[in-house]
Amino acid sequence: MENIKLVEITKQNIDLATDVQLDIFQIESGYNHFLTAINSNKEYCCYLLVYHNDAPIGVTGLYSIEDIEQTNSLWLGWYGIKKEYRNHGYGTEVLLKTIEMAKNFAIKYPAIKYLRLYTSTKLNADAILLYRKYMDIEERYTNKNDYTYDGTCLIFTKVLSQKAPRKKWNNKFLNINGIIDSENLGTTLYS
Repeated sequence: MENIKLVEITKQNIDLATDVQLDIFQIESGYNHFLTAINSNKEYCCYLLVYHNDAPIGVTGLYSIEDIEQTNSLWLGWYGIKKEYRNHGYGTEVLLKTIEMAKNFAIKYPAIKYLRLYTSTKLNADAILLYRKYMDIEERYTNKNDYTYDGTCLIFTKVLSQKAPRKKWNNKFLNINGIIDSENLGTTLYS
């Protein structure tokens, strides 16, 4: 689809990006996550607005809260397409472009070996079908010290290099509670 482009979220377009993101994820705000990435000195922590022609239709991004030297992981963040643009192949194209970005970062930063994401089977059934098609590993996240979406949390992993072993997250603490706190702060900052 040649009419899809990804544009980095900056201070100039953060409000538009948050509007698009809130259209997709009505009760969660990515504003604080976007702001953190903008102010980060880590180029592999970035969020992007997705455009079809001149219309903003979605968001996607990569981030790492933890030290990549320890986890070897980037995380897919705020990946979504507005409802009226779904089922036209845009989601697949954006996911594949985001995976390609992660692979490029893995070449530049050899500590990065995996792209991971977490989701809920209850909230994202359609996206899970796409993740099962393009990601390499699926596992349940049941860490009792963290929020697990009432036991419906899954983690998907894409191995970014042929040299990297297939390595699960194995229920290590993810701090979804902290991520939710950041979303709540984003709601306050954006209001």
